[in-house]
Amino acid sequence: MSRFPVAIIGAGPYGVSVAAHLKSAGIDFRIFGKPLYRWQRQMPKGMFLKSEGRASNLSDPAESYTLARYCTEQRLAYADTGEPISLELFTQYALCFQRVFAPNVEDLLVTDVDRSSDGFEVHLSDGSSMRAGEVTVATGLEYADYIPAELSLLPAELVSHSSKHCDFARFRGKHVTIIGAGQSALESAALAAEEGASVRLLVRNPSLVFSRPPKVEQRSAYQRLRHPASNLGEGLALWFYSTAPMLFRRLPQRMRFEKVRTELGPAGAWWLKDRVVGKVQILQHAFVSGARIRGGRAVLDVVGHDGRIPEMATDHVICATGYKFALDRLPFLSQRLKPQVQTVEQQPVLSSAFESSVRGLYFTGVASASCFGPAMRFLHGAHYTAQCLSQHITKHSRRYGAPRLVRVADA
Repeated sequence: MSRFPVAIIGAGPYGVSVAAHLKSAGIDFRIFGKPLYRWQRQMPKGMFLKSEGRASNLSDPAESYTLARYCTEQRLAYADTGEPISLELFTQYALCFQRVFAPNVEDLLVTDVDRSSDGFEVHLSDGSSMRAGEVTVATGLEYADYIPAELSLLPAELVSHSSKHCDFARFRGKHVTIIGAGQSALESAALAAEEGASVRLLVRNPSLVFSRPPKVEQRSAYQRLRHPASNLGEGLALWFYSTAPMLFRRLPQRMRFEKVRTELGPAGAWWLKDRVVGKVQILQHAFVSGARIRGGRAVLDVVGHDGRIPEMATDHVICATGYKFALDRLPFLSQRLKPQVQTVEQQPVLSSAFESSVRGLYFTGVASASCFGPAMRFLHGAHYTAQCLSQHITKHSRRYGAPRLVRVADA
């Protein structure tokens, strides 16, 4: 059985960024997954990124292979702010980045990870196995899509998560109810309506929120100090989440979880407003309390602001209800290994280097948000993650003994 210092599970933005940093440090690794699979196959055609151009980069150690550089080389239009980035453009850039920094991505699924006498034993979908001193979980939003329990009794042909739709043409001439108020809900509503569907948007909040268009005028020194700009937006809180994940980790646990739940809440990009408002039916201050099937359609009980519960029939329900990482939902971690990972509310407790309580096992992206803040839910968090994780592995590249439990709170 072959042995490598590091195995990376996932070939999305975080996995490829970690690979770029490890490659630069001379650390041998294997990386598994379909390159940018979610971006290529599971995101809707015609989609634009919510993040601005300057916040849509993958990470290499020199921070040199940016989206701006790619657009310059390809003679494509680009702006740090104010120019929406299409899904097609970002995917082209990310795949080019992957070919440069992680050309060794293996199109295989990891089916099982367990502890072994000299690290971890990793089993692959082609029947082969390997051993690794370190394992990095970089599966992104895979296994994390959330559908409310009130809709759990509906069959798959009547309810789905927004992440399952890359083409809304299938809903042409049908009635679709979309639940949510964030970017995914609003863009799904716009794309479905533009494909000829009749769209109803159910929003729990009393109003929709859209980001403000980027300001082009020169800001005063006071404005820059009072409302500093960051890759997550303007304001002191967003600047803190963007620039100080190491300090966020030092906040009390209850505060960290609350901030991750509430900050950067449901909102749409500024350029979406004209494609949604006036184009689809919007029911605000409403939520679903139950659902059933009648005549092949979904019938929803919807509680409005006045407490009434009218019935609403629809051909399909799309839940743009976000993502909730839960360790138990990862199918490739063995039942022997999972209990060894210290968690709070199914979120792994991580050291300052993204290492779990099982030494040598790391978690990135949305799985690390409860420790390092809301930035880890976005592309922007990839650089800090890859830098910290790779530096730690490089410094402690000794690890070929059996994984040991560590007190991550003190690491």
